[in-house]
Amino acid sequence: MSDLSIQNVLTQRNNYNLAIPFVETQQINPFYKMSVSLLCVDTDERASQIFKVGSRILNNKRREDLYSLSKPFLQRLATEAGIQFGPGAGDVSKVDENTWKASAFGAIRLPDGNMRTSNNFKVIDLAMEEKKYRMAYEEKAESGIVDYKAAEDAAKKYAGEWKDTGQINDRGYPIKIYIVAERERRKYIENSLLDAMTQLRANAPQKAATGAILRVIRDLLGIKSTYTIDELKKPFAVARTSFSPDYNDPMIKQMLLQQAMQSVGNLFGNVQPVVQTISIPSVDDEVDIPADVCEAERFQAERAPEPPQQRSPQPAQRQQGKTQGVGRVMTEADRAVDFCCDKCGAVIKKSVWQYSNENLGQPLCYKCQSIVKRERKGGKR
Repeated sequence: MSDLSIQNVLTQRNNYNLAIPFVETQQINPFYKMSVSLLCVDTDERASQIFKVGSRILNNKRREDLYSLSKPFLQRLATEAGIQFGPGAGDVSKVDENTWKASAFGAIRLPDGNMRTSNNFKVIDLAMEEKKYRMAYEEKAESGIVDYKAAEDAAKKYAGEWKDTGQINDRGYPIKIYIVAERERRKYIENSLLDAMTQLRANAPQKAATGAILRVIRDLLGIKSTYTIDELKKPFAVARTSFSPDYNDPMIKQMLLQQAMQSVGNLFGNVQPVVQTISIPSVDDEVDIPADVCEAERFQAERAPEPPQQRSPQPAQRQQGKTQGVGRVMTEADRAVDFCCDKCGAVIKKSVWQYSNENLGQPLCYKCQSIVKRERKGGKR
């Protein structure tokens, strides 16, 4: 509908089932706008959007069936209306062996910008439900089963008779009831009660959770508990209030920008990052070189003539050199002094120094490595 608006719906209110935001006439907040959605109910019971809950007798002896909205359609209404449920909505707690309780909390925004809330709960008491079922089946066995499907099913299992009530339903058909024979009534009551309680015990927690949520939806939207077929043929008009400020206003732009920047903080909290200070010593940095050294390079170095041996400077001289070298960049020649053989004092490569230190426990040149390996092999013998 291109002309669908709040004013048009209110003018033709008799053609719609109006929800709460339409019923309450209030000043609309300038920062919000209202949009209208129309939802139509499929009155075919096979669509699972409605279910029969009873009937009523009119003045002309006509019996009119009454229906209630099912869970899927109520959830569609809640989505269109923008109902928000609080954390833990529908959580179920077991009170005792036969009792389950669930609670739900929901809220909807009204045209003036305020929030309307609803808190409700649903209790499933198996002992009390069993008493209700028993009384209902006893009444049906004595007075007759009115629902045609249930009556037809009972006629196949239990002896009895059909009786004309003299009434007609909303479709124009005569209404008949099935009265179970007296000798079969106890069997009918016990079997029907067993089937009903078996299903209820299996689904008691789910029924409690669903009942609590649906009660909140009905309360917030003003949904009736029962409708007639004629009422359900009217579409449900749901108004939704959404945030819609003037985006051309510089102040509004600044507020939206701040809100966008703080979105992460709102989700995870404004936690300051932990700052750690790491002290780096003035000694030479570690060199990330693989531990394994190429065997070919090692053998070539062993066959090569031994370079002239250079004694490493005394500890005092080395410490003095480090003290004097503070504030300048160390060259490769300065760093080579630190990699010396512990036995002969010869300057070795950094990779050789690291390989020998990791595998032999001390930094050695290739020649001293061979000597140490032979000594260790001889010791093992």
